[in-house]
Amino acid sequence: MSPNDVKKFENIPKESIYKVPDGYFDRLPGIIQSRIAKPVANEKPFYVMALRYAVPVLVIVFSLIFVVQKNTTKSGDVETMLASISTEALTNYIIDSELTTEELLDEINLAQIDIDELGLETSPIFGLDDIELEDLSNEFETQYF
Repeated sequence: MSPNDVKKFENIPKESIYKVPDGYFDRLPGIIQSRIAKPVANEKPFYVMALRYAVPVLVIVFSLIFVVQKNTTKSGDVETMLASISTEALTNYIIDSELTTEELLDEINLAQIDIDELGLETSPIFGLDDIELEDLSNEFETQYF
C-alpha cells in the first residue's frame, strides 16, 4: 500500500453505519432464551392420568371375571338341570329312544367309584374275578368275531 492509500482510509469518517435501538443488547439475551426455551407441556391433573390407565385395566378385569363366571355357571347349570329331571322321565326317554341295553352300556363307562355310588353290587359270575372275566371275554371275541 502506498502512503496515498493510507491517507484515503484515514479520511473515512469513523462512525457506525448501523443503527440499533436503545437497550437492544440489554434485552437480547432474554429474547434469545425465550425463543429457544422449550414450551412447558400442559400438565394434566393426576386423576386424568390415572383414569387413562385404570379404565382399560378395569374393563379387562371385569371382562375376564364375566367370562370365567359364565363358564362356571354353565357347568353348574347342567348338573342342576340333570338333577331336576326325574328318574321316571329319564327312563321314559331311554325307552322312547329305542336304545338297546347293549348300546346304552357301550355309551357309558362306569368306574368302580360310580358303581359304588349307585349301590350296584358286582358279584363274581361263576366264581370268576374281574381279570378272569376280561380274559374270557377277549377269548370269546377272538373265537367268534
